[in-house]
This record gives sequence, C-alpha cells and structure tokens, in this order.
Amino acid sequence: MSTNRYLVLSLSVLLGVAWLPEAGAQVPAQSACHNAAAPRTAIYFVNGVTTTRDEARLNGGKLELEFLSMLPTMAPAVQAMCHLFFLNINPTSGAVKDFLEAGQQRLGLTSTTFWQGLEGAGLATSGVIAQVLQRSVNNADQIDQETIQRHASAYREQIASPSCRRVLIVPHSQGNLYSNASYDEVYGQVQKPPLGALKIVGVATPADAVQGSGLYRTSRTDILISGIRLILPGTLPANTNWGISPLLVSPAYSGGHSFIGYLTAEPSRTQILMDMESSLIALASVNPC
Repeated sequence: MSTNRYLVLSLSVLLGVAWLPEAGAQVPAQSACHNAAAPRTAIYFVNGVTTTRDEARLNGGKLELEFLSMLPTMAPAVQAMCHLFFLNINPTSGAVKDFLEAGQQRLGLTSTTFWQGLEGAGLATSGVIAQVLQRSVNNADQIDQETIQRHASAYREQIASPSCRRVLIVPHSQGNLYSNASYDEVYGQVQKPPLGALKIVGVATPADAVQGSGLYRTSRTDILISGIRLILPGTLPANTNWGISPLLVSPAYSGGHSFIGYLTAEPSRTQILMDMESSLIALASVNPC
C-alpha cells in the first residue's frame, strides 16, 4: 500500500466541518402534514468523518431549511407528501478512528497495514496518533458494523407497517459509505421492502457507486474527494462545483468539502435539491406497504 493513500486519507482529518446558521430563518409550513391521509417520507441526513453530534444536527437542520424553502416550487407529487427529517449518526470517537474506518471501508485496509502505513508516512510521531499506537488495536478500531445495522434497522422500520413511509437518505462524505452498506443490508434480508422504497442522494461521495441507482453531487472544487480520486480513479467523477465563491478559501468550509458549503454555494445547492426532488418523485410512485 503506497504512502500516498494514507496521505490522501489524512485530508479527511484535516478538513473539518463548521458553520453558523442564519439567525431567524423561517420556512413555510408543509400543508400536506395537516392531512392524515397524505403519504409520508422520512428524509435522513447521515454525517461524515470528524463530525460531532451537534455538527450533524446543524447539518441536518441546514438540509431541512434549504429543502423546505424550495418545496413550494417543486413538483405537485412532492408537495403532496409530508416530509419528516431525521438523523442517522455516523458516530465519531476521534479523528484517528475515523481515519482508520475510512481507510478500511474504501481501501480495504486492515488495522496492521493501516498503522504500518502511518509509520511509513511519518505521521505516527506525535499527539493522539502516537497515543493510539501505544495500545493494542481492538474491536473499537474496526469498521462499525453495529452502526450499519442500526441505520438499516431504522430504514426498515420507517418503510414497514404501521409507518409505511418512503425513505430518502442524504449522506455526506464517509456517510455515503455507511449509506451504501445500509442499503445492501436492507435489501439483503429475506423479507425485503418494495424495490424503490429507499433512495439515496449522495453529497461529496468518496464511493465508486450510489446504491439503488441513486443520484449524487461531488464538486470539482472538493479538495478531499479530488485527492482520493487521484489515487482511486474509480471514485465517482465530479459533477458540480461551488462556482467562484469565498467559501472555497474559508477554513470553516473545509477546502470545498463541507456539507454546509455544498448547500450554500451555487450551483451545488440547487442541483442537490433538484436531485432530492427527482428522487422523491420516484418514491411517490412506490407503495411501501
């Protein structure tokens, strides 16, 4: 395994996520939610690496705010549904663990090769990484299968009776890897939900596919994903950008990788919302129960 792979993944630690919501933001109420007979959708935000629970909540709130702001202009089939917003947390217990998980999931690294790569790259000589290297690697350092199971269980419960909700997942960064795995888990069961009752719209994805023929947006100005793509050419190509934006040079917007930046800058913001609309139109044609 080359040193470059570890250096590329280290960007996921260095590029954090931060934002401040607009004060007093208001969105129109969903009229469909006052109709008990209106179909329901569950829209899940799944966070990426090095995102705290509070940051994930802020990101999820931004998604809800932007979606509901555009809802009155969307297709009638989308307006006729009541959209409920949820978080599926990809838990963070420190940058080192996230770094390891991202490497294992996307590159197929074992714990041994991961740590050897860090040592070879000269990245294991200080701070928290050195502390982790001094202890044995245990189950906490492995891919979090429990999280995948928890996410998949939440989607199955939403789709099944009595909820009978269609599900749209909007993951960011490493959250795309968890969402793909959760999708496989949902449809890998003997009792499968109706095909098409679960959709994914990925944002800033390091993956090479979106399960269920889902849509995605990755910016040409996303330094992290561009770096991963140099090492892993199979990574999905960039298909949006942030235009000419001061966000690109702001540390708070993580080198063009932050979820808030994607939903603030144009054209990425509008394109993500249009992908959500398109996916919801498809979901509207599926009876989950």
